[in-house]
Amino acid sequence: MKQKVNPKIVNLLLCLGMLVLLGAAFLPIVGVNWPWLRYAYATGAALTLVSQVLTPSADNSLRVRRLTRMNVWAAVLYCVSAACLFVHDASMQKSWVAFLLAGAVMQIYATMMISHLTGKEKS
Repeated sequence: MKQKVNPKIVNLLLCLGMLVLLGAAFLPIVGVNWPWLRYAYATGAALTLVSQVLTPSADNSLRVRRLTRMNVWAAVLYCVSAACLFVHDASMQKSWVAFLLAGAVMQIYATMMISHLTGKEKS
């Protein structure tokens, strides 16, 4: 039997993960280079991935389900970005920003389209 996950807990995980991800990505830009920031970034990426995997699809529409999976892939890109921080190759350490931005663009698009489609169907 499949247990349902409480959507409030999933949303809380997503908010917490995104805030940790944002903070750990922003602090090096302003000159704060603490060694544990990459671990905080990886934790935020993992929380985001877990919350996106546990998020149920809003309805049975094929397009909405695909957009929900797109959010999962965006979270996977966040995790790849976090993995780039742990590689000791200089070119890989600089590419974490590209994966972060790619995931952010995918998540923004998918979230806006899900909101648009579910609002359009209710009308």
